[in-house]
Amino acid sequence: MEAFNSGDANALAKNYTSNAKLYPSNSDVIEGQEAIEGFWNAVMNMGIKKALLETVTAERFGNIAIEEGRYKLYVEGDQIVDQGKYIVTWKKEDGQWKLHLDIWNTSNPAPQPRASLNDTVWVVWNRIKADKVSQFEDFNFNYLEPAVAEYYPQMRKTVRTLRPVEQNKDGTYTYFYLMDPGISPDGYDMTLPLTAKYGEEKAGEYLKMFRDCLKDGKQEWIVTVQTAW
Repeated sequence: MEAFNSGDANALAKNYTSNAKLYPSNSDVIEGQEAIEGFWNAVMNMGIKKALLETVTAERFGNIAIEEGRYKLYVEGDQIVDQGKYIVTWKKEDGQWKLHLDIWNTSNPAPQPRASLNDTVWVVWNRIKADKVSQFEDFNFNYLEPAVAEYYPQMRKTVRTLRPVEQNKDGTYTYFYLMDPGISPDGYDMTLPLTAKYGEEKAGEYLKMFRDCLKDGKQEWIVTVQTAW
């Protein structure tokens, strides 16, 4: 990986056969040295400074060799931005071993879903009393979130909680729920996941705990749609 780590996409592309193919994560097939050089040049321009490869197995079959391993990609400051696994086919061309098929995919978690054009996005704000912030976070992260994750996993993937960094002028703290995208046309009733996990009686206690945190005892929300930007 000397050519990669020195930022030389042209030299890196010369390590591939004339009709080599790349199969990157989240991308179409990239074929030929010129296209491969363009791909790696784009990767380097994204700020990737270093790659580390660890060979797990390697076997030779005449003029073909198959290598399996793991990779890590770093940006400035030796910060890992991607890691995963790869399998490559080496081919002997003009007396030199070169990369012929290069396949890899990330081991990082899949990105959270986000709304597409004209998808519904719910924005819910909870104005929490100053002396009830700890109680709200206890409810939200220790009771509600585990219930949603267990019984409504798709909802868990599309709902985010935003914590305030400053107190409001009236002394409250505004916590937001973003349903991005909104996947429930009938709204989001906390009663359902809480009852499913803890039973009706406990669910009622936790909902009372939640409402007690809210200024005036109520939430506010709007339903929006995603624009092109």
